Amino acid sequence: MFSTHRRMLAFAFLFGAVFSTAAYGQGGHTLQGRVITPSGIQPTAPVRVTLTFNGRPIYETFTDLSGRYSFSGVAAGTYHLTAEGDGRSFDTTSIYAEVSAFGSSPQLFTQDIQLRPLAGKPLGQTAVVNAFVQDVPKPARQALDRAIKLGVDNKPDAAIEKMQEAIKLFPQYFEAHLQLGNQFIKLGRLAEAIAELDRAREVNANDERLYQSFGLVLMRQQNYPVAVAVFSEASRLNPMNPVNALMKATALIHQAYSTNSGTGTGDKERLLNRATVALTEVSSLSDKRLKVDHRTLAMLYEMKGDRARAATELEEYLHDNPGDPNAAHVRKLVDNLRSPTSQTSTPKSPQ
Repeated sequence: MFSTHRRMLAFAFLFGAVFSTAAYGQGGHTLQGRVITPSGIQPTAPVRVTLTFNGRPIYETFTDLSGRYSFSGVAAGTYHLTAEGDGRSFDTTSIYAEVSAFGSSPQLFTQDIQLRPLAGKPLGQTAVVNAFVQDVPKPARQALDRAIKLGVDNKPDAAIEKMQEAIKLFPQYFEAHLQLGNQFIKLGRLAEAIAELDRAREVNANDERLYQSFGLVLMRQQNYPVAVAVFSEASRLNPMNPVNALMKATALIHQAYSTNSGTGTGDKERLLNRATVALTEVSSLSDKRLKVDHRTLAMLYEMKGDRARAATELEEYLHDNPGDPNAAHVRKLVDNLRSPTSQTSTPKSPQ
C-alpha cells in the first residue's frame, strides 16, 4: 500500500524542482501586449515593435488598430521590446520583457510598452495607468544589459557583479533590483533574493513581475498559502495575464497536496475548488493555449482520485522530458498509480 505520507514524500521529491528557476524551457511561447501613450490610450498610427534577444533582433511587427502586438514561437529568456517613436510626440522606447517558462506547455506572456514623450513636447491630460518608467542613466542601463547577457551565457557570478554595479550607479534602479533578485532565485540564494525584491518593491510596488518572483521564492520555501496570496496580487495588478492565474492555480494545488489529512477533508476540498476556478480562468484568458504543467496536473488528478489520469500526465511529462534525471522515479510513480492493488487500497480525495 502506498500511504499518504509516502505518497507526499514521493511527489515532493518529484516536484521539488518545479519552481527552481524563474526562466527555463524552449520555444513555443507567445509574448503580447499593447503600446500605449502616457494617457493610457493607443497611438493614432501603427507602431513598429521589435523583439531583441542578446543584442540581436528576433522579430518585428506593427501594432493593430487597438495598439496590440504579438510575437509567437518565443523561447524562455529576457528580451528587449522596442517601440519606435513617431519623431513628433514620442521617443523610441525600449523595455525588458521576461518570458519565464512555467512548466512544459506553451504559455502566453503579456508586457505593455508605455511610450516615452519627447522632451519639450506637450501632452494631453494623463490618466492613471499600470505602467512605470524610469529615466535610467546610460552607464547603469549598459551595466544591466551586460549583466543580462552574462546571465544568458550562464555566468551567474559575473552577472550578479554587473547588476550590483548598475545598482551602485543608480540605487533606485527597479529593473536591476528585480533582475538581481531573479538571479538569486535561480541560484537558490533565497534570503538575498527576498532582500533585492523588497528593494524593488520600495521603488515600484505595482509591477506584476515583482509578485511573480516573490511567489516563486515562497514556492521554493513550500510556503504555499502565502504564495497563493502573492500570486493573487499579481492577478489583481494584471487580471488579463493568464500566467498570474496559472501560478495561483499551481500554488493552490501544491497547498492542497501538502494539507495534513488530519485537519479534515474540508480544507483540501476548498483549495481544490479554488484551483479549479483558477484553471478555468487560465483557459479563458489564454484561449485554451495555456495549462498547468503535467506534474502538477498529476497531483491534482491523484487528489481527485483519478489515478489513471494522473499516471497519463506523468507519462506525457516523461515523453516531453526523456532526459529528466528523475525519470526512473517518475516511472515508479506511474507504475504505482496504475497498480490495481494500490488503486483499491488508497482512499480517494474529495471530488
